[in-house]
Amino acid sequence: MAKNENTILIVDDNSNNLKVVAGVLKGEGYKFRMAKSGSQALSVLDKTKPDLILLDIQMPEMDGFETCLKIKENKDLESIPVIFLTANTDAESISKAFKSGGVDFVTKPFNSDELLARIATHIKLKKQAEELIFQNATKDKFFSIISHDLKNPLSTVIGFSELLDKNYTNLDNDDIKKFIHYIHESSKFSVEILEDLLTWSRIQNGSLKSEKTNCNLSQILSNNIEGHIPQAQAKNILFSFDFDDELPVCADEKMISTVIRNLISNAIKFTPNGGNIFVSSKSKVVNNKRVIETKICDSGVGMSYEQLNKLFKIQYNVTSKGTNNEAGTGLGLVLCKEFMTQNDGEIRAESELEVGSKFIFNLSASA
Repeated sequence: MAKNENTILIVDDNSNNLKVVAGVLKGEGYKFRMAKSGSQALSVLDKTKPDLILLDIQMPEMDGFETCLKIKENKDLESIPVIFLTANTDAESISKAFKSGGVDFVTKPFNSDELLARIATHIKLKKQAEELIFQNATKDKFFSIISHDLKNPLSTVIGFSELLDKNYTNLDNDDIKKFIHYIHESSKFSVEILEDLLTWSRIQNGSLKSEKTNCNLSQILSNNIEGHIPQAQAKNILFSFDFDDELPVCADEKMISTVIRNLISNAIKFTPNGGNIFVSSKSKVVNNKRVIETKICDSGVGMSYEQLNKLFKIQYNVTSKGTNNEAGTGLGLVLCKEFMTQNDGEIRAESELEVGSKFIFNLSASA
C-alpha cells in the first residue's frame, strides 16, 4: 500500500465504530488519530492538525454539532473539513450538520467506497483552496515588491537626475559626483530587483530548470568568497573559512553559485563593522546518504524566532536594511530556497538576536 501523507481524525464514542473506520482508512494508506469524545477530539487538535475530521453526531456530554462549532471557532482549525458520520438522515439533522460547519455527511452503516470517495474529494478541495490562497498571497506580494521596492530606487534616480538637469550649472563637482553616485547605485539596485523577479517568475512557470553536473563545491565557494572580499574589507569584516580542496557535488553550478553569493552577501550586509564571517563545508552522512554540508556563519544582528519562520517564503518577503543601511530586494532567500529544491538539496537557518546567524545547506555528494 502506497504511503498516504494525509492524516484523518476519527471521533466516535463507540469503540467498534472507531476500529471499523480506522481499518478502512488504514487499508487506503491514510494516517489517522482517534478520539472517543468531543472534548478528547479538541485535546487532540491542540497538538495535531489533521487534513480532515470524521465526526460522529450522537455522543454524550458534547455532541458532534457542538464539537464542530468549537472546532470552527479556532482560526487555526476552521479550514479543516468535517464530515459527519450519522444514522440521522432527517432534514433537521442534516441542516444542523451544515450550519455547524460540516462540509458533508455519510450515513451509518456506511459504504467504504463512498466514505473513501468523499474523504478524497474534500481533502482535494481543501488543498486546492489552500493553494489558491497561497497563490493569491504570492501574487499580491509579487506586485507589492514591484510597486514598493522598485518604486523607491526609481524615485531616487528620477529625483537626483532632475536636480542635475535643472541645477547643473549651480552645482559644484562634489555634489555632481555624489548625485551621479546615488543614481548609479539606485539603477543597479533596480536592475537587481528586476533580475530577481524575473528569475523567480521563470522558476514558477517552469521555464528555469536545473542542469546538474558533477562539480567541485570548494571551487564555487572560493570564487564567491574572493569576489566578496572588497565588500567585507569595506566594513573591516574578518573572513575565515575551513573546507577541503575537493568537495564533489552533483548540482547546477550556476544555481549553487547564486545561493552562495546571496548568503555571503547577506552575511556581510547584516554584520557590523569589525565583525567576522566563517564559511565551512564538509562531508557527512544524513539519513544513510552522503551529503556536503555547508555553513555560512556571521556575527551580525541576528533574527528573532518570528523572523526565522518567515524566511524563504515569498508571501512574507522579509527585507530589512543592513548595518550600513545597505538595501536588499528581499527575494534573495526565496530564490535560494527554490534553487536548493531544484538541486534536491535543503537549506535552513539558525539565528539569535545580537549574536549572529547561521545558514546551512546540504547537497548530494557525488562519487
